Amino acid sequence: MNKLCEDVVPIVVTYNPDEVTLMANLNALLSQARAIVVVDNGSNSNIDPILQKLELEWPGALNCLALKHNYGLGEAYNADIAIARGMKAVFVLLMDQDSIPEPGMLYELRNAHINLARQGKHVGAVGACYRNHITAQKSHFVRVTRSGFTRLGCDDKTNLVRADFLISSGSLISIKALDHIGNMDQDLFIDHIDTEWCFRAQSKGFEIYGTCSAVMLHSLGDRQISIWWGRWRTIPFHQPFRYYYMFRNSVLLWQRPYMPAAWKRADRLRILYALIFFTLFSPNRIANLFMMIKGLKDGFNRRIGKL
Repeated sequence: MNKLCEDVVPIVVTYNPDEVTLMANLNALLSQARAIVVVDNGSNSNIDPILQKLELEWPGALNCLALKHNYGLGEAYNADIAIARGMKAVFVLLMDQDSIPEPGMLYELRNAHINLARQGKHVGAVGACYRNHITAQKSHFVRVTRSGFTRLGCDDKTNLVRADFLISSGSLISIKALDHIGNMDQDLFIDHIDTEWCFRAQSKGFEIYGTCSAVMLHSLGDRQISIWWGRWRTIPFHQPFRYYYMFRNSVLLWQRPYMPAAWKRADRLRILYALIFFTLFSPNRIANLFMMIKGLKDGFNRRIGKL
């Protein structure tokens, strides 16, 4: 049974959403929170009928803002946060349109945050574990070590995992933490917004945690394949424009002093592997290669914002 979290306001960014998935997302959230904020990021499709259906089912629980253009994920999240502040939220929960929380997820995140704060921890964010929407495989949390990215899983004895960064969807952040750390970096537009914020938080003395008991279903990429590369890996494929932002924003973050040297080394190697793999094996490989190279070039030239 879901416990209602009165002081948590989930914030959802939409862009050309799938109606069935979005309805499942919002219904699941509204069974766990008193109200949610939805910011549509200039969708080409009309999401008004979807929101009207939900307004009939959950009267007074939806707070919606439709942006005229696609201003990027960072700016849309910041608009969400501004509305949540006006609603006197204590916490905000960042959510993608295609993530569906399992029962009790909000309660588990809120409980984890409160317990850590009582222990004297300066909590930046606590994040949910997610299940791959195709394979149902549970995600790992990540720490950065001298040897690269280290995956940390959950077991029967572990609920909280100290992590270095989280995906934005499923991350619970207090308004007090946002006051100290700042909002999302809208210059990045999309990709690495979560990574940047988490390391910025740690540079200011805050800690990041994964919460094993908080679980959601999450969509990765437009399609996926499983390959053996040292271990079995599920590789998501994206539209070519996404590779531009992934590569450009990596290079932009390499140039920021608060990003750890260990992360920069590991990410450079990741980018090299991605360049090789997506050029050789992905659909649209020529378009992908063009976008990856353009992203690298624009990153070194410190170009920000929308492509």
